Amino acid sequence: MNTDFIYWTFTAAAQCVSTFVALLLTGYALVLSQIESARDRDDSLQDIHDALRMSYHSRLTWLAWLTAIAVVLSLLVVWVNRANIPPPDALMGGAAFMDTLAIVAGLAFVVTIIDPRKYQKAAERELEQQAQLKEGEDAANRTPSTEFFRVYRKLERSLRDLAMRQGMEEAPTESRRGSAAGSLRQVAETLIQHEVISEELYSELQQIIKYRNLLFHGHVKEANFAMVERARHATGKLKAAAKHADHPPRVDSN
Repeated sequence: MNTDFIYWTFTAAAQCVSTFVALLLTGYALVLSQIESARDRDDSLQDIHDALRMSYHSRLTWLAWLTAIAVVLSLLVVWVNRANIPPPDALMGGAAFMDTLAIVAGLAFVVTIIDPRKYQKAAERELEQQAQLKEGEDAANRTPSTEFFRVYRKLERSLRDLAMRQGMEEAPTESRRGSAAGSLRQVAETLIQHEVISEELYSELQQIIKYRNLLFHGHVKEANFAMVERARHATGKLKAAAKHADHPPRVDSN
């Protein structure tokens, strides 16, 4: 085997793999900025954005180590290569395999980050991880997602009503809708900062809001019945807090 051919092949391979991954990281930085912009425009993407970042970071870490190994093996082949004494076939085969694997893994990552359904897929994965239901009980604890959203709308009205009673949010008008009225996360944070709701209720609201966002962006047709009950229970607590705000306890002057 021509040792010059081996030298130039693996030298070029190391350069190509490292350049390819460098361009990949640049593209990822641009995609990440677009994802963050989408999250800023839509607060409901916060949880999905966090899940995507964790997933991408994990895959990039694996890809970085894979690339480093591929480059090192290619350079090792070049170093061992001598005139009329080619490197061992096992070393060249391993280097060629790792170079190819690094390129294929990089292309797979590119396809993942430009997937138009990445938000939906991330939401579906998060919902599966949160389910934690035993087999056989799963079907019995499922309900149409429309039922959850019906209960959630009542929860949203109760939360905003409590904020308005406390003078922390203005009544909605035709010119003040959507994000202008503040997200539910922001409303809940305002209420906890003013000690209107308890830490326990605040944590519960955060979990329900997160579940709602995952359910909405995942386009899932069925919801966990336990989450529906948790939303009902939280709504009851918010209504009780609103009544308490309307009728504060009297202080005996004597």
